[in-house]
Amino acid sequence: MIPHLSSEQLSEFILGRPNAVATRHIRDCAACRSELAQFREALGEFGGAVRAWSADQANVALSLPASLPEPRSWRARYQLAWALLAAALFIIASFVLPRRVEENAAANDAWLLNQVDAEVSRTVPASMEPLTRLVVEKQ
Repeated sequence: MIPHLSSEQLSEFILGRPNAVATRHIRDCAACRSELAQFREALGEFGGAVRAWSADQANVALSLPASLPEPRSWRARYQLAWALLAAALFIIASFVLPRRVEENAAANDAWLLNQVDAEVSRTVPASMEPLTRLVVEKQ
């Protein structure tokens, strides 16, 4: 006798695709038969709940007024126009500002590279330059 059926095997049995071993086991095992019956009952309750919910939704849709809402006042249209204008300005600014930041970053990078080049090309560090003047003056 095989061990009890897994939830996947029970699902396959419910879907109508059982294998011969599972069918034989369901017939011989009271525990798996009971679990299968509980599973079928839960699915039936779920189906009933779905049907009840969809019926409620259909009733709600039928109870909605068929007439269109009142047209918006000029004040609401005015506010909507300002909101759209503000959104357009924000979108345009989001495209323009990053370019300026990139241009500034490129200028800052060039300046930094020039500073690094100047420091690297020195023969003596800046802190030791006074000492080099002393050595040059003595000779």
